[in-house]
Amino acid sequence: MSAVKEMLWSFPVFIMTSPFKGFDEMKYLKRGDMRFAAFILLLAGFVNIMRNLHTGFIVSGFWSAVPTVDVRVTLLMTYSPIVLFCLANWSITTLTDGKGTIKEVLLTYCYSMFPMVICTIIGIVLSNFVTGNEAAFASFFFIFGIMLQYGYLFIGLIMIHEYTFLKAILMVVFTIISMIIITFIAMLVFALFNNVITFFQIVFSEFDLHWR
Repeated sequence: MSAVKEMLWSFPVFIMTSPFKGFDEMKYLKRGDMRFAAFILLLAGFVNIMRNLHTGFIVSGFWSAVPTVDVRVTLLMTYSPIVLFCLANWSITTLTDGKGTIKEVLLTYCYSMFPMVICTIIGIVLSNFVTGNEAAFASFFFIFGIMLQYGYLFIGLIMIHEYTFLKAILMVVFTIISMIIITFIAMLVFALFNNVITFFQIVFSEFDLHWR
């Protein structure tokens, strides 16, 4: 029971209250747990689905008698930036003497999402009770959660890669550029793959018409 508490609550809260020491212990004392990373990833996907379905119309700006959500698109928008960031950050820091592994980058990202998930849940709940004048209060939790996530992520990257503050800023800029390049290449590959499939479909349809 104590091990579960350490994994799901004690260490994540410790990182929230003492991020520099927390991420340092995650790297050097191996307190980070991939099971927590998997849990927070699943929870983040679920929370984003719930946000699309159950955010109050005063905050979301629209109302539907039967709310619907495209689960595949929501999960893609949740997980693709995480995968992109981890790959891009690891590839850039490998070239710039970063000390963190791709596993540590993923753990840092997941632990940084913990306060965002909590704030999003609070925002969803509050959005169903606030009035028009109080809508900004519920929206604050959504925005504050994202700000916390990237704040903790930045601190975590400094600690796992052993960078100075200025070098960490440059690393983030290069990571974003790398994410854009990876996305562009992936789109080109997807377009090429789609064209190849279309070509073979046309060829097979022509053969089919010829032999009938």
